[in-house]
Amino acid sequence: MRTFSGSSLDEALSTACRELGARMEEIRYDVLSEDAGGVTIEADIDTVAVLGLFFAEMFSAGGLALRVQLSDAGDVLDGEIEGNDTTLLTANGGQGLDALQYLANRVADRRGRQHPPIHLDVPGFKQRREAELRDMAEDAADRAAHRNQAVTLPSMAPAARRIVHVALADDPRVETESQGNGFLKRVVVRPRRGR
Repeated sequence: MRTFSGSSLDEALSTACRELGARMEEIRYDVLSEDAGGVTIEADIDTVAVLGLFFAEMFSAGGLALRVQLSDAGDVLDGEIEGNDTTLLTANGGQGLDALQYLANRVADRRGRQHPPIHLDVPGFKQRREAELRDMAEDAADRAAHRNQAVTLPSMAPAARRIVHVALADDPRVETESQGNGFLKRVVVRPRRGR
């Protein structure tokens, strides 16, 4: 946290907002001293507040009936998304949810403050999706080993690809490789070479 001073609390907060490049709603502060000479505060950007405003403004602008409950677990910042429009986020394997999580991390990164990774979920979706991805990976491994030819899975975000790679890492019959450019890539499951 950085220290800011002013002749009043309002002036110290205005200085903090200006120097941190933040709105009043985006900072947290503690009053260190207050006397006839003025007020001194410690202030910093509050990542939870920044994200709360980001989500509220984005959902409002898009006319989406969504809300996010953020909680700071120390090593990760969890966000549970609820509302009538959650199916927009979970369609197509959760690509909307992955994109929103990516944007949230980028918004927090641009604020110039260290923050834990931001993980967003629609209650229970990621757990169900992980089980589906593991099943898809095992099915692809069975087909690749049985047919002795590569099986290419649909394009996936990095987190989904990681689940597939980890699920098949110890399978002696197959090996996996991500192919493509950009955020969405395909996982190729092929018979292990030299077996």
